[in-house]
Order: sequence, then structure tokens, then C-alpha cells
Amino acid sequence: MDERRIREVVAEVPERLGLDNAAVLTSGGQKIVLTGELGGAKAVAKIVLVPDGPSAATVIERAHREVELLAAVSSPNVVAVLTDAVEIGDRPDAVCWAEERLSGGDLTPLLHTRWAEDEVWNLLSDLATGLTACHELEVVHRDLSPGNVRRTDDGRFVLMDPGLARHLAKSALTGQFQPGTKGFMSPEHAPGGRPIPASDIFALGVLAFLALTTNFPVPPDIDDADYYRRLRTEQCPDVKSLRPDISDELATIVNRCLHRQSARRFLDGAELSSAIAESGRGSA
Repeated sequence: MDERRIREVVAEVPERLGLDNAAVLTSGGQKIVLTGELGGAKAVAKIVLVPDGPSAATVIERAHREVELLAAVSSPNVVAVLTDAVEIGDRPDAVCWAEERLSGGDLTPLLHTRWAEDEVWNLLSDLATGLTACHELEVVHRDLSPGNVRRTDDGRFVLMDPGLARHLAKSALTGQFQPGTKGFMSPEHAPGGRPIPASDIFALGVLAFLALTTNFPVPPDIDDADYYRRLRTEQCPDVKSLRPDISDELATIVNRCLHRQSARRFLDGAELSSAIAESGRGSA
């Protein structure tokens, strides 16, 4: 799509979504994000540009699926969608929709220093709540990585961007491709695997391990074959080996999230939430 048509698409989106005072917030790759107001409330509009060629249908389907999933989920720890998905152009050239605008930022810049134990409990508790809302709908996020989690200014952790999610009951819709971000994959993401709710729990365990130690339990800076082999065959290190100061309760939960065998982890968000509640820890 040429630059002129992209500008035309961006100009059309606010009217189609009812977004007032629209301005470009970020632009990169195939996605543009606008900021503005919807019904007087702060909102963002996400614009997914549709490429030429055979991948166009997949991009359109994925955008519609993201909106469908967000609309079905009701949780303070999953970003809220505010409109239906709207296609721009006859081809179409783009798909757009509006979401609530959250304060704060994603976790990427926050994982270079070690977190206090209480903050990691909050991370686990909030994201377990968000995952519970997804897993109850038989939806696996499949890409629980720092860029897809937002920490708001009031300290709440919110799950974002389920565009790569897989609906367990609609495999024909969501396909068998195993997406994910290297470093935050589960053993089930390895070729031949099939992500399940416990796979999201593993990824959350990686986030908690990284927040506590600034190290990955399985280092991503190795070739893909070795990375997948280690995911499948090696047990992650005990988090207390790098953070001996944390409580046994937290270490037990993080280590269980990271068990190589999915049946030995918490099976889904609800089971993890129950364990956190039993420990008496988590978000206030």
C-alpha cells in the first residue's frame, strides 16, 4: 500500500469509529495506533494495514479475531474493546477498532532491574485473573510477553493484544501455527506441540522469573533448535538459586509455573489464582 493510501486510511478511521481529537500515537510495521476520545473517554484506535498477496486473508481474520476475543472477555486485567472491527476500503486496505486507553506502559523497559517480591505477587495475581477470563472461554493467549502486558499508573497489570490467541474449540478458525516470542515460549510451543492454558502459565512464570532475576529461565540467545530442545527436555532452574531472599511461597509458585511437564504446572489461570489466594498474597 502506498503512502498516499495509508494517509487516506488514517484520515478515514476517526469518522468510521467516532473517535474525536484523533492523532497518531505510534506507527510501525503493519499497525498504526491513534489516540483520541470516544464518547468523552480516552481511547486508542488500532489500525492494521492489510498487505497484498496471500497473507491478506490471515491478517484480516486475525484482526477480527482479536476484537471478537476482547469483546467476549470481561476482566479488569484484560484491555477492553470499545467498538466492533471496521474494514476500510473495498479490498479491504485496513481493519480498525477502538480500545480503552490505558495509562502506563508495557513491561519491556521494566525488566532490566530486579523487582521487589510484592510487585511480583501483584504481577502473578493480576495476570492470573486476566488469564482466567480468557481460559474460561477456552482461549489460549499464546504470546504472553512483555510487550503484551501493560503496567498502569496505579500499579495494575493488564493483558493486551490477544491477536495470536487460539480458541481451543475453534481450531479451524485459529489454525495450528504456534506463535510466540522467543524467550517467553512454553514447551508446547516447540514444533509439533499444541499450546494449552498451562502454556500461558509457563509464559507467566517466565515473566515472573525475569522480573525477579533479570535472567531468562531458558536463554533465548541460542539457535532455535537448541532453544526448543531445552524447552522440551530441561527443567528450568530454581528461582531461589538466583533470588535466595524471596519467600518459599513465591518460589514454589514460580517454579511450578515453569515445570517442563504441563500437567505439573497450574493447569490454567483459575488454578493459579486459587493458589495465590491460599498463600494470602497478590494484589491488594
